[in-house]
Amino acid sequence: MKEIYDRYLEHNFATREPHPLKPHWFAFNYRALLPADVDTPMLDVGPGLGEWLDCVKAWGYRQCASIDLSPQVVEHCTARGHAVELVHDAVSWLAAHEGAYGVITLLDVLEHVPRGETVALLAALRGALAPGGVLIVQVPNAQNPDGLLYRYGDFTHTAGFTEFSLAEVFRAAGFSRWRFAGFEFLPWRGKRATLHRALRSLYYRLVRFRRAVDVNLNPDILHPVLYAVVDR
Repeated sequence: MKEIYDRYLEHNFATREPHPLKPHWFAFNYRALLPADVDTPMLDVGPGLGEWLDCVKAWGYRQCASIDLSPQVVEHCTARGHAVELVHDAVSWLAAHEGAYGVITLLDVLEHVPRGETVALLAALRGALAPGGVLIVQVPNAQNPDGLLYRYGDFTHTAGFTEFSLAEVFRAAGFSRWRFAGFEFLPWRGKRATLHRALRSLYYRLVRFRRAVDVNLNPDILHPVLYAVVDR
């Protein structure tokens, strides 16, 4: 994978311009989860184009560091004014920062981690959280009807996750409290967004009905992207 990760932006992004809708999505889904104290130390693992870092800076937070294993990602985000460190052994790095962060974000990262290293990484993230801190984990939702599009949309994805498998690895990593939600891509008001949400709700009811007929698993969340808010 090194050949891909060394030039990850080149291989996985059509443009290096920030996605224009991500500030709206992040604000709707995550803004209320952050502490009121703008000096709370935060860590973003795997910043991509740096869009989350852009948001927390715009919201006034003053201490948001980041780590990534791609030199290209580090170079890009650093050039945009963010503090991003090149780290190839995240578990060891996190162990050296025990209890340092009030918030840690892992957005679209866990699915890239080799399966045998997932629990160790989550345990290290738990160790790097301050008492009362929160970990936000965002992954493609394998229980979405089109989950395979996300699971195999990137060659570097090594695992798919559902509410059930996320709970399993959280528990193995020593966490005991978490809650799940579907990432909302339609936070706006207006007739068009309302109609879209209504049609989506109807579609998900049909999916659940089909699964019930098959006596199959029926998770709470069917959104394409799933996130967990995990308490230290």
